[in-house]
Amino acid sequence: MTGNAPNQRPVISLGLSPADLAVELAGAIAIVLAVLPIVQFWSVLPDRIPIHFGLGGQPDALGDKIAIWMLPAVATIIFVVLTAVSRYPHTFNYPVRITEQNARRQYLLARSLLVWLKAEICWLFALVVRQQILVALGNAQRVSVELVFGIILLIFATVGVYFVRAYFAR
Repeated sequence: MTGNAPNQRPVISLGLSPADLAVELAGAIAIVLAVLPIVQFWSVLPDRIPIHFGLGGQPDALGDKIAIWMLPAVATIIFVVLTAVSRYPHTFNYPVRITEQNARRQYLLARSLLVWLKAEICWLFALVVRQQILVALGNAQRVSVELVFGIILLIFATVGVYFVRAYFAR
């Protein structure tokens, strides 16, 4: 990685683009959609639910049903922390040297990366909660490994697209 010290970089105030605002909203909706089915099905969930799944998607560990709140809680923490961190793009590590000429573009790209990753992670967690409930209620035998791996692949693709765009915007 190349770059310069964060304290030597320009500090620029950035607004959110309409696209980034939409993705922020999508991430927040994912958290709500992770919580709603828990609330909806809480009374019918068994006391012990699957809390871990193997590579094939089969449950391989059970825990108290209160554990189902872990993923929405972690998603909320990730959402809040990445939202706070995204306000300080001049402190990030970048794959290119930050100059007065490229700072605004690099900062926008990096913040957009955080916005997208935040939403993708929140949707991944919402999906896993949904699958966890389906398995706990006996409506599914396993989590959809294909869908989970698809979202994980999307996360890696998002990072890859960022690196390409950052390189060309140097």
